[in-house]
Amino acid sequence: MTSPRKDWNVLSHGSAILPSHGREHNLSLVLQTLSDRGALSRADLARATGLTRVTVSELVAELLNRSHVIETGQQEGKRPGKPSTLVDLNRPGLRIIGVDLSGVVPFQAAVMDLDGTILQSFSSPNHGATKEAATAQLLELLDTVIGHCDSPVLGLGIGSPGVVTDQGIIVDSEKFDWRGFDLGSAVKQATGINTHILNDADCAILSEHTFGQGSDHMILLRLGRGVGCGVITHNTLVRGSNFAAGELGHVRQRPEDTAPCSCGEIGCLEAYVSIPAIWKALAEGESKEQLDQRIASYLAGAVAPLLSTLDIRNVVFTGIPEVVDQPLAKALHEALALRSHAARAEDFRLSLSEDPEHLVLRGCAVNVLFHELGIT
Repeated sequence: MTSPRKDWNVLSHGSAILPSHGREHNLSLVLQTLSDRGALSRADLARATGLTRVTVSELVAELLNRSHVIETGQQEGKRPGKPSTLVDLNRPGLRIIGVDLSGVVPFQAAVMDLDGTILQSFSSPNHGATKEAATAQLLELLDTVIGHCDSPVLGLGIGSPGVVTDQGIIVDSEKFDWRGFDLGSAVKQATGINTHILNDADCAILSEHTFGQGSDHMILLRLGRGVGCGVITHNTLVRGSNFAAGELGHVRQRPEDTAPCSCGEIGCLEAYVSIPAIWKALAEGESKEQLDQRIASYLAGAVAPLLSTLDIRNVVFTGIPEVVDQPLAKALHEALALRSHAARAEDFRLSLSEDPEHLVLRGCAVNVLFHELGIT
């Protein structure tokens, strides 16, 4: 993980700056440096972080006690004297569990290492379960995943459709009929593992930003059961005043659009360009070429104002490969260029995600690393 630090969560206004905050910052600084550069000696850590050797030694001792770092052997070199001991993140000894609830049918879960590499995958078909039944199914899946994980778990991340607060409360998720539901606390109580929940599109853009085609200013557009949009500006994840930033699916662009939407309204973007809507159109005989043009027009109408308003030149487009492919991406690029100067700029780039299947899961790992270790 070599991307620059992305402070997408900050202390709330009015919170006191305590001495403990400074120490936690320094602990995170050491961990971030090891994440970016790999194993280092304590002396090299001091030089890299700007902290004193005494301070670094104290911090490393605490991180060793927490099992967040390990000693990996002696540093090779020609310097006289006793060789230095290298320390690194506890990559072989800690795991992250991620869960993607955004699929059209199944729940997806994975055990990952600290670099976001998927080590084991799991799935649990969902046949429209909502409320308590959906929660029970999630907990059953997690019980299976935890049972197969033979290493300590650093944290558990969940990417969920809907509006999710920074406390893990699902404000509104139509898919599961969760409203005001403290999913984070429910999962932590059941598993005993620190749990961090984020909107699925926000997970996806964090993954793309960290492991894929990320940049300081970018939009990720994701077609699934709904229409998700993640936005990063100045290396900051935009979440909005009520954590509902990027909810493009329920934008109504044209008064004449009257298709019913799952939210109970009519004419929402989701009713025309979500994956279920696309499958329905294909089943009714609309050609893929015609459908690409129609999808591109709808999406461009919603996304072009964001490009111009935020001055963003990097768009990553993702979804199941059978639908979100190069012809659709080309049609979307052309439709955006008709509507926004930003999309006609020489440095504008619209690309397909290289790992659409695992974006949300790996974004869960990024979210856990941030909250548990301060690593971005």
